[in-house]
Amino acid sequence: MFASLITVLALTLASAPPSQDPTAPACRSVNSQVSCGYGCKSDSNRVRCAQTPQGRCQVVDGQAVCFDPPAYVVKAYGAALPEPECKAIDGVVACGYNCVTQPGRAKCAKSPAGVCRARGGEVECFDPPAVVFAVYGKDTPKADCRTNGSELTCGYGCLSVPEGVRCNKTPMGVCKVASGRIACFDPSPAAMCAWKRTLPAPECRNTESGPVCGYACTTAFTKSACAATPAGLCKVFDSEVFCFDPPAEQQGDAACLSVLGMATLDGVGP
Repeated sequence: MFASLITVLALTLASAPPSQDPTAPACRSVNSQVSCGYGCKSDSNRVRCAQTPQGRCQVVDGQAVCFDPPAYVVKAYGAALPEPECKAIDGVVACGYNCVTQPGRAKCAKSPAGVCRARGGEVECFDPPAVVFAVYGKDTPKADCRTNGSELTCGYGCLSVPEGVRCNKTPMGVCKVASGRIACFDPSPAAMCAWKRTLPAPECRNTESGPVCGYACTTAFTKSACAATPAGLCKVFDSEVFCFDPPAEQQGDAACLSVLGMATLDGVGP
């Protein structure tokens, strides 16, 4: 009798379906539409799946939607990556971070450090470029937005004058106002990967046509010019300023440069 019970139990366990790992990729079908990936969700018409393990899918306002954070954002935050959100209005759904809605409009940033602002019925979003995440990681500073009443711009170190608003794309950039004109300068991705957080702050000089910013800035009479990296140099010849920069890529940190490669694979600039 005991032997028979053991046999039945063994057959039952053998016939049980294998446990499903909720984190594993899968395929689902709805109305003859097939989608494969992670965390799949379906509505009455379709099924959607995230394309990465860090992606998330939800059914919002009756619509199945998914969001996948860029690979370089995932690398920067690791396990500390916050959960994205979704917002819907007037049948429009958007997912990501710091989402903002306006009538008939919904937009989200692609990263926790990104920002979205509404103005005049439109929504503008800005995300720091990949090199900022490569340098700062999960400590990437959150961007901001500035408006002068007629123009809205987002980024870092924003300045506003009657002619417009300008912002840097990176926290290491600088914007300068002179004679009512704004000039902004951001170090190149190669320079940021070479110097990382030790990159010196750029300087600015005033010229007849407005400020110029960079490194080793040099002035000849009313003309000024700056190098693009701290290793660059500027010299005066025949009342003209000439500048040169050695290739910063050769000094770049390998891990930082690899993040720029991830951004390229994602179809995003460095």
